[in-house]
Amino acid sequence: MNCPTCDQTIEVGVDLCPRCGQALCPACGAAVDEYATACPQCGVEFDLFCPRCDAQITLDAEVCPSCGLRFVFPCPHCGAEVELGNDQCDQCGGDLCPECGAALEPDDLVCPSCGARFGLVCPRCSAQVDLEDEVCPACGAALEPLDLAPAAAAATLTPPAAAAAATAGAVVVLPATQVVACPRCGSEVAVEDGVCPMCAQLICPRCGAAVADEAETCPACGLALTFSCPACGFLLMASATTCPDCGRSFMRVCPGCQQRIFGPALRCDHCGRDLHLEGRLVATFTDVAGVLQMTVCPACSAKFPRSVGVCPECRLRLCTQCGLALDREEAFCPRCGAQGPALPTFACPVCGAALEVGADECTACGATLCPECGGALSADATECFRCGAQLGFYCPECGQEVDEGDTVCPRCGVEFEVA
Repeated sequence: MNCPTCDQTIEVGVDLCPRCGQALCPACGAAVDEYATACPQCGVEFDLFCPRCDAQITLDAEVCPSCGLRFVFPCPHCGAEVELGNDQCDQCGGDLCPECGAALEPDDLVCPSCGARFGLVCPRCSAQVDLEDEVCPACGAALEPLDLAPAAAAATLTPPAAAAAATAGAVVVLPATQVVACPRCGSEVAVEDGVCPMCAQLICPRCGAAVADEAETCPACGLALTFSCPACGFLLMASATTCPDCGRSFMRVCPGCQQRIFGPALRCDHCGRDLHLEGRLVATFTDVAGVLQMTVCPACSAKFPRSVGVCPECRLRLCTQCGLALDREEAFCPRCGAQGPALPTFACPVCGAALEVGADECTACGATLCPECGGALSADATECFRCGAQLGFYCPECGQEVDEGDTVCPRCGVEFEVA
């Protein structure tokens, strides 16, 4: 039979055309969507497999039972629910990596988080083409050349100090904002991006040297180009700032010595500073319509502006720079060194002293206060007459009032978690 897209002769049972890459029904040979679960022409159902570990999954699965890959996740641009495999969010239109779900720029040819390569495709038949192709090898359509920056003009972008250090045999660590010339097409490439936006040439994010697609380490400085997320095992590029699978963030500049950090960022290789504190919650950050940066609380999942720094629902303090959960007494983030956000305060309605929001007693005059609205109450009040908040302790199952030290409800027997 022949491929319905490019007319290439293929064998019965093939599910992908070797010439143009069109997904095919192995039963009847009809063209199908890459993520189709059944053939629209003959109705045969397809087996589904996890794209990461190839384990067989069910149609309604949201998480792979074998490797934990999430098939439904919040859009990194706006937070709307997105299915893995979509290259664009239906809610905000933001570009996404179909392999891992990370946020992409419109001209990205390589995912900065997982390294997936998207390549160039023919505008007529969608077959994959190379940068040097003048005609499509599948359908013969003429291809317009890309307008690339001249190599001669970009060659001056490599700093002389870096070249001298490389000659002397030292490990060159370029600034994250350093721009170098792509050795393949001459376009300007930001070192921190790790990939040329025009021709998809991989660049070492530490020294700016060109690396082969299959390389595991940089041949110039020896940097490991990928690493596994310590939290979920997802494979990431050395300069990735966030894991798209579990949301864990990674420091890329040590707050102690200001040196650039690569890989899992557990400890600074230069000064030995701990960059990830074991057991601490870390918030994730997302953009709303590409304008407003929001924080997703790691404790209660509430969303609020990143600049606020204190969750309005559970009052957890979070570093506005790296997202680390902070103790109440920590004035500065122990991981990135940023100043911690101040807890919101209000004036005691009795004496006017400044108190933290949520206080149930004034530390200055001893007045009993409602922790919800801050109003003054009698010492034996069980309900705030202003906002209606219930005071004291109640069983979450049956509503029975219990004592502060109770571990079991006397009415329904449910056990309480010890805070």
